Amino acid sequence: MKLKNILKTIGALHILWGLLIIFLLIFSVETIAGDASSETLLLVRGTSDVVAASNLGIGCLLIICSSIKDKVSLRKVLSGELALMFCFLAVAIFNSFNAGTIVDGGPPPPFWFVLIVNPLLSIYGLNKDNR
Repeated sequence: MKLKNILKTIGALHILWGLLIIFLLIFSVETIAGDASSETLLLVRGTSDVVAASNLGIGCLLIICSSIKDKVSLRKVLSGELALMFCFLAVAIFNSFNAGTIVDGGPPPPFWFVLIVNPLLSIYGLNKDNR
């Protein structure tokens, strides 16, 4: 798989992630939050909007970066994506292990797919380019 295709795939997964968050915000916040106050729901929606928009923007940025012709620059973009995904993964693992004590729970299963596939594709792209 070429580096450009890896960036397009990773970008598409970020866009999917952002759309999933928006879908959750529109259709199921009340079912997830249950009897939370309206102030809490507004806070969650406000924060989640920013996260969803950030993922949509990151996805578009990665797809646009896939048109870069310089392999060194493509490797830098993949390295940045790998660092970002390790930060996301660290938070997801922390939230999963502390579910019920510090936080309410970890991310839902569709998010784990992106949290695992994106770093694996980034590592594959970085190692493939070295050979």
